[in-house]
Amino acid sequence: MNWLKKHSTQVAAYSGLAVCIIFFTILTPIFGESIWSAEKIKTLMQNVIVLALMSVGAVFVYSLGSMDISIGRQVGLYATLVVIIGNATGSLLWGILLSLVISVIISAINGAAGEVLGIHPVISSLVFQMVISGVSSVIYNSIGSRNVALMNTFDVSLFRQTWFMILALVVEVLVVGYLFNFTKLGKNAKAIGANPTAARQSGIHLVQYKVYAYIIMGLCVVLASLFQMGYTASASDSTGTGFEMNVMVALILGGMPLSGGMRSRVSCAIVGSFTYALLSVGLPMLGVAANQVFVIKAVLFLIVVLLTCRKKTGVLPR
Repeated sequence: MNWLKKHSTQVAAYSGLAVCIIFFTILTPIFGESIWSAEKIKTLMQNVIVLALMSVGAVFVYSLGSMDISIGRQVGLYATLVVIIGNATGSLLWGILLSLVISVIISAINGAAGEVLGIHPVISSLVFQMVISGVSSVIYNSIGSRNVALMNTFDVSLFRQTWFMILALVVEVLVVGYLFNFTKLGKNAKAIGANPTAARQSGIHLVQYKVYAYIIMGLCVVLASLFQMGYTASASDSTGTGFEMNVMVALILGGMPLSGGMRSRVSCAIVGSFTYALLSVGLPMLGVAANQVFVIKAVLFLIVVLLTCRKKTGVLPR
């Protein structure tokens, strides 16, 4: 009982995923095609890959007790740059490199702003969200279109292959999992989330490790943007919209505490992302309308927050 009480959040997250798997495995064949058919598994991976890649990287930032609400717009910007620069130069490499440089700069500022300026880090990410939205508007206004597509000379079908999606996700989970669980990067991030004052007095350089955490997430966001771009071989001014909220929902569904700290785990990102994707793919297969799917996911999110994130001082993080 003590173990169950201590790990109640993890048990609830895994139980939620198990219930979704059993529920859709039983019901979807009754309504038509099984959710585990080859076509639906491909659809499931296409739904989960971008979200999972972003969520795994976001574990570092959420473990600090912070969040970045600019990552959705970042995905749109990076996908746009890769497409436009790729068409101009004949190579996707330069767009990817530029995206990595921009990501590191944004991440470093977001990571340091909270401590240096004495504000909650979400404020700086909100500023970047608005700035990136403005930059994207300028780009699309200048080209006179709301959508840009890769030239036919580019073959990005690899990003739509199920095996490649799984491989990319596994590699990222292994790398981020190692950094988070077996190096100072992860241990200090969790210590900062648990108690920043104690972490500072223990000799942890808060600005330095917050910047590292944001950079790791930023690199994962760039990777996610490549799969988002590769899915349609294009980008638009709405690409990435709302992704930051999907990441938060997925992490909470996976058992990630909003306050961060020692209970933060990479597994939260995987469990939550697949739970979210199963709901997104499975509910329409049962005849649930699109607007009703959003309502159901919102209600489930609210229930999970109330059950797993409530503290004596309130529900929301400090």
